[in-house]
Amino acid sequence: MNYGVKNAYGSLKRVIMHRPGRELDLVTANTLEEFHFAQPVDRERFVADYDQMLSLFREHGAEVLLLRDILEDDADAVGYIDRRPNMTYTRDLATVFSRGAVLMNPFLKGRWGDQHMMERAFVKLGVPLLGAIEPPGYLEGGGVTIIGEDTAVVSLCDRANEIGTRMLRDIILGKDVQYFLEVPLPFGHIHIDGIFMVLDEKLALVYENSFEAFPCRLYEAGKSIPKHVMFLEFLDQRGITLIPISKEERMGGHLNVVVTRRSKAAVGFERAIRIKTEINRYGWTLATFPAEEMFLGKGGAHCMTCPVLVE
Repeated sequence: MNYGVKNAYGSLKRVIMHRPGRELDLVTANTLEEFHFAQPVDRERFVADYDQMLSLFREHGAEVLLLRDILEDDADAVGYIDRRPNMTYTRDLATVFSRGAVLMNPFLKGRWGDQHMMERAFVKLGVPLLGAIEPPGYLEGGGVTIIGEDTAVVSLCDRANEIGTRMLRDIILGKDVQYFLEVPLPFGHIHIDGIFMVLDEKLALVYENSFEAFPCRLYEAGKSIPKHVMFLEFLDQRGITLIPISKEERMGGHLNVVVTRRSKAAVGFERAIRIKTEINRYGWTLATFPAEEMFLGKGGAHCMTCPVLVE
């Protein structure tokens, strides 16, 4: 099949991305909150950062499917995208599992409805739609990951509520995954991918402080009552080696990386010097790109990729 994501650490074969354009000009001093940018950006510099990132994915063998190209015959979609500065953050709009895609429901008003452009793209690509997170549920793809091939990890954070996580659980538990781990995060956390990143089956980056406050609920297929576990203890029980990151690295988006070649390579920020050195010790290569302008949009390579096929 030309789709299917069973884990977060396999080789990236197909991915949906959106190369931003004139919609970035809609980010102004008056719309920063709506679009969650730190400040208005220089479009040419932002796209230059993006193009360097894009070239790395292609060099690593990923088939990059650009959203505007997929929908080029859909005038309504193209016109809509031209008005949506956050469309480049495709991960938040949908998550692909082994059987197909689940549409997310973004929390910010500046993103409402963006997921339906991904829906149109999946239809064109022949990727089955398993379901969708619908109001009053909220959930974004940056809040979803997979540990191993049997456990979906979904964060309760500033952009997600229990209605949204329950909707996803109903769609995938017992079908795509055996376990569903609901991870509450402290206030001020947008997604789990800002503080936890799977690199390999037994290797991950983590900002440990954020997981010390609340127990998690671990649901198992076929059982109605969840168990309660602390996230870091769960990772230890699974035998996962953790590479801790600092608060400064967290705030700078240093762990916002994408695995491109299983157990070998990932793509991330040029500024993530220490993380590059750390993963080198495990035999990894981190291919980097400059992102000073891009990070004004408060996202990186992980945020800007929606994996469609991972092997």
